[in-house]
Amino acid sequence: MLQGFRVNGLSRVLVAGASVLLLAGCSGGGGSTIGNLIAFNSPTAPPLLDMKPVDKVECPFIDVPEGTAAVRIMAGGNIRHQYSLGDLSRECVVANGQISIKVGVSGRVLAGPAGGPGSFSVPVRVGIRRESDQKILTSKSYRVAATIPSGAAHASFTLVSDALTVPYTREQANEDYMVVVGFEQGGRR
Repeated sequence: MLQGFRVNGLSRVLVAGASVLLLAGCSGGGGSTIGNLIAFNSPTAPPLLDMKPVDKVECPFIDVPEGTAAVRIMAGGNIRHQYSLGDLSRECVVANGQISIKVGVSGRVLAGPAGGPGSFSVPVRVGIRRESDQKILTSKSYRVAATIPSGAAHASFTLVSDALTVPYTREQANEDYMVVVGFEQGGRR
């Protein structure tokens, strides 16, 4: 018996039938009109939520400090080999009040007159600099493998850095931070 109502035999059948229809409307996955009216107070379900990160960010630009875009390794007075940067890119994601920045680096190892084929360990450093005081907040050094095959004069290398994180302060992170990429001196062969 419903509280406050008297239900006789015919009313019980109608209430039971309406209950079955309502429950059937609720179980229909895509939603029936009745189920949508009950759940959303509308004949149609609202659109699914977009699960992309809420915070937007202008990814910081990349700076290659003077003297770090290429490194020459000398042997006597001749060039043994040279490292040079090629394409650079970055990707930013905001989560939990932090900006995670991954950096992609490509480049080449060139054999000089005193060099030749072989395996190389290219010394690349990736960092994030705060622009207000020019302080490097975080950085990581990598040794990227490259091999010049026999009969060739150069080899390519690529690196995708680990995510470096800095505090998210606003959408215009490109005004607050700078990604810094360059070679460290003294690569090994």
